[in-house]
Amino acid sequence: MGKVKSFKVKRVSLKTCKAFCSKWHYIGTCPAGKYYFGLFRNIELIGIICYGEPAMKNQKNCYRADLELRRLCCIDDTPKNTESFFIGNTLRTLKRDGIKRIISLADPSFGHQGIVYKASNFTLLGEERGGGSRDIIIDGIKMHSRTAFAKYGASGKKKLSQLLPDSIVEIKNKKRKLVYLYEWK
Repeated sequence: MGKVKSFKVKRVSLKTCKAFCSKWHYIGTCPAGKYYFGLFRNIELIGIICYGEPAMKNQKNCYRADLELRRLCCIDDTPKNTESFFIGNTLRTLKRDGIKRIISLADPSFGHQGIVYKASNFTLLGEERGGGSRDIIIDGIKMHSRTAFAKYGASGKKKLSQLLPDSIVEIKNKKRKLVYLYEWK
């Protein structure tokens, strides 16, 4: 298994992160980002972190965030404190690059409460502001509201119903995500 302090953190490519997430992350994807890091046990890649622009355009202004920790994923066989060790190492690198504020979201609908962010000295700001996350269901096919907006130019029930008059449109609100902030003062 190895000791956490013997693990190494290195920058990696988006391609590496995508391949790792397709195998190890419960969603199976890695979003586009600006900074990608890998966690290595000897030469074995055992984790990735992706930081990028905040996913929702209002988050950058709302939380005055430079970046969002967009994906954190480690293999199942890691010792206690692996994730907080990994996050701490990447935060030091980002600080050297002039980053001042980072947000991350924990999704309670997947059972996430942000324990690793608390252990990494992030501050819980509360639930996300704005409309929150929701699924759009069109004729029984579920998609994220961002996907609906990209496809149809709208994500609200009224507008989608106007655009798709022969379809059944439903909106299912999800639990709001918890927002965590890390900042250097």
